[in-house]
Amino acid sequence: MSENSTADHEELRIADTPTLIVSELITLRPADLDDTEIFMALKGKNYPLLTPWFSSSMPPKTADERRKVMAGDLEETTRHERYWWMIEYNDELVGKIDIHNMHRPTRIGEIGYWLDDDFTGKGIVTESTRAVLNWAFNDLNFLRIEIICAINNTASSAIPERLGIRREAILRQANINRGEIQDMAIYAILADNWPPKAPVPALPPKEVRVDNEILLRPILDSDRDDMWKALNAGCDYLGEYLPWMSDYKTEDDHTIGFNTRRREQDHFDGSRGYLLEYKGQLAGTVGFRAPNRDNVTEVGYWLRQDLQGQGIMIRSVESVITMLFVEVGLHRVTIRAATSNLRSRGIPERLGFKHEGTMRDGGFVNNEYLDLEIYSMLDHEWLTRSQDA
Repeated sequence: MSENSTADHEELRIADTPTLIVSELITLRPADLDDTEIFMALKGKNYPLLTPWFSSSMPPKTADERRKVMAGDLEETTRHERYWWMIEYNDELVGKIDIHNMHRPTRIGEIGYWLDDDFTGKGIVTESTRAVLNWAFNDLNFLRIEIICAINNTASSAIPERLGIRREAILRQANINRGEIQDMAIYAILADNWPPKAPVPALPPKEVRVDNEILLRPILDSDRDDMWKALNAGCDYLGEYLPWMSDYKTEDDHTIGFNTRRREQDHFDGSRGYLLEYKGQLAGTVGFRAPNRDNVTEVGYWLRQDLQGQGIMIRSVESVITMLFVEVGLHRVTIRAATSNLRSRGIPERLGFKHEGTMRDGGFVNNEYLDLEIYSMLDHEWLTRSQDA
C-alpha cells in the first residue's frame, strides 16, 4: 500500500450522500430531519413486518421525541460514517437504503434496506441497491460491499441473489433479535467484479444449515444403522418409486451398498449426497449428480413416511437449489418424479419449477416401467422468484 493511500481515498471521509436518480419512477435522496414524520409513520405502519429482522423499536409517541430520534440517527451521516437515502417511488417516500458499518482503511461497507409492504414486487429495492453499488464502487472507490441478512429472510436475500451477488458464508447463531437466535447469510460483491461476471463453478459445501430444525450434512459411517432402520421401516413406501430399494433386501445388502456410497462420496466431482437431519434425527436424504459441462445437475430426495406433511423436504430442497445457483454457480437444475408420485412432484411444483413434459417409460421399478415427469429451473428464474422486494 502506498504511503499516501489514505489521501488517495479522501472521498470516503468527506463525501456527502448524493441524490441518485435510479429510473423515471425511483429516486434516492439523502435522508433529512424534515423526513421525520413521514418516515416514522411508514416505519410504524410496517413495524410488524420489520420486527423479525430488525431490533429497532416502535417510533416514539410524541413529535418532539420522534424528531430527537431522527436527529440522533442522522448524526452518523454528518460524520460521514453512514450514507442514508430515502427511497421515493413516483415522488412518494416508500422505504430506505443505506451504507453503514463502514471501515475506511479497508474500504468496506454494508448495505441495508427495507420497503413499505404496499410497494413490494416492483423491483424497487433491487434497482435501488444496484444504483447504490454503482455509486459506491465508481465514485467512492469502495473495494467490498456486504449484505447480511437472516437466512430465512427470503425477501431480503432475494436482492443480492437477483443482482448476481454470491453468498460467501452462513454465520451460525450470529445474531439475536428479540430473543430469537438467528443464522445470518453474508453476501459480498467486490469492486473488480461489479457488475458480476459469470461465476466459476465451485464445489458445494459439505453442510447446509436450512433452519433451526433442519441440517443437511455428509453421510458418516456412524449413520449406517440409523439409515438401515429408516429404509427398512419404509421399504414398501420407498420401494414403490426408488429402484435401488430392491437391492437392499437384507441388512447385509444395505451395509455393502452403504459402504460403496460412502467411498463414492469422497470423490471430488461436484456431486453430493446429504443426510437430512430433522431435530437431530435422520429423516431422509437430498442429493444431486455431478454437474455436467453445461452447468446442469439433477436433484433427488426421499423422506421418512412418518415425517411427511411438515414442510421438511420443500425447505431442504429450496436451500439446496439456492446453494447450487448462488454458491456453485449452476445454470439449470432438474427434478424427475414418477407421474403417480404426487408427493414428490409437489416439491418442484410448489417451488415454481417449469414442467417440461413426460418421459414415457422413463423409469423401471419393481419390474415395471413408469412414466416420469420432468421439471426444471434456470438460474435467472430462481433468482427472480421472490415477489416480496
